[in-house]
Amino acid sequence: MFEEARGKKLLIIGAETNIMHIVTQAKEMGVYTIVTERGSDYSTTSAKSIADEAWDIDYSDLETLVQQSQRVGINGVISGYSEGKVLYAARLSQLLQTPFYVTPEQIELTRNKRHFKELCSEYGVPIPIDYCPSGSIDSLDRNAIKYPVIVKPADYGGRIGITICHCEEEIDNALDLAKRNSLTGTVVVEEYLKGIELTAIYTIADGEISLSIINDKYLSEEGNHYACLCDFAITPSKFYQLYLNSIDAPIKNLLRGIGVSNGLAGFQFIEKNGIIYAFEMGLRLNGGNDWQLLSAHNGINHMKMLINYSLTGTMGDSLEKDNPIIEGYMATYVMYVHSGVIGSFTYSGIEGHRNILDMMPFVHIGKSIPDTRTTQQRLISFKIRSETLEEMAETIRFIQERVHVKDANGRSLMFSLFDTKRLKNEYGKRV
Repeated sequence: MFEEARGKKLLIIGAETNIMHIVTQAKEMGVYTIVTERGSDYSTTSAKSIADEAWDIDYSDLETLVQQSQRVGINGVISGYSEGKVLYAARLSQLLQTPFYVTPEQIELTRNKRHFKELCSEYGVPIPIDYCPSGSIDSLDRNAIKYPVIVKPADYGGRIGITICHCEEEIDNALDLAKRNSLTGTVVVEEYLKGIELTAIYTIADGEISLSIINDKYLSEEGNHYACLCDFAITPSKFYQLYLNSIDAPIKNLLRGIGVSNGLAGFQFIEKNGIIYAFEMGLRLNGGNDWQLLSAHNGINHMKMLINYSLTGTMGDSLEKDNPIIEGYMATYVMYVHSGVIGSFTYSGIEGHRNILDMMPFVHIGKSIPDTRTTQQRLISFKIRSETLEEMAETIRFIQERVHVKDANGRSLMFSLFDTKRLKNEYGKRV
């Protein structure tokens, strides 16, 4: 498996912490790795420090990247988590005539929340009430709005530029923030549904579309400003059967309709009163790194499949083992920090715990954390596996007792800790 990729040269777009996973997985496959990102300070571009080679070229400088790639004999290009970087990776692949699992046109179609809502309407996927169908602030009918609403850029991810508005007095600042963070100056204003968020990920290989994982997400209780950040995501979803009966087929039809025949597709939903509503999708690895859970569950490794496609034009593995139903529970637990400069950060005694599959710190001593209210405030994340919910709760408490972060004055920067009672009170109540 994946033997055809061995010895080939892979150019990886981006160098942030998550990109380290691409580097390590590619190296396991025997691939020569090159990471490119603007800036020569490798302490802030983690993936450069572990790659076989690093370039200080901005990912948007396609002309220079083409020349450099042709000079060294690049066999394929990949990026992971940022839709913008994935888009440039697809464009660069076209210029180099190397394989890429989706086209720039497909990425543009799905990354824009306005276009995605139109696709959902076309294929019968429920969506929240839309108060600004054109995306232009000038066309917004303020008198029609029923609060609360969520306001966000139409074409940006990472929870950036999002505000939940509970009254008319909050809408202007929210619209301004969303518009400033939109690449096209367009926004989404839709009803804010209070419920459980879900993530569903599909693997596509040679036209076969398979539901790989669906999890339930629990959002931060730190306060209204941070209500869009996910603390905890667990699979299997308690809404699995509802999803399978009502949403799975329309989503597969949507993917076929836009011509996706290889790669990954991730969707964001929210359940309310027995209806699952869609609000976002992406043709990329998701920031929650659910591929790690899948790999531990059934051996299907999305990361290696995408790497293999970029180098050979095939996903390199079948979907025979793909199955979204697991025994026991698997979860991602993320801890966040408030703004400040990291003075101390400890998490000793955690590595090697029998239930912890992986941990990924996102900060280092001296790093300045801005108050962006986005995933840029992640401190550390964990992949956890357990046989029971109580065992899951015990593992989370074990982690919480050992992770500490303070500024230079000794003030804790930690968000409120995830309340493990939510596992019993919310997730434990099956539908």
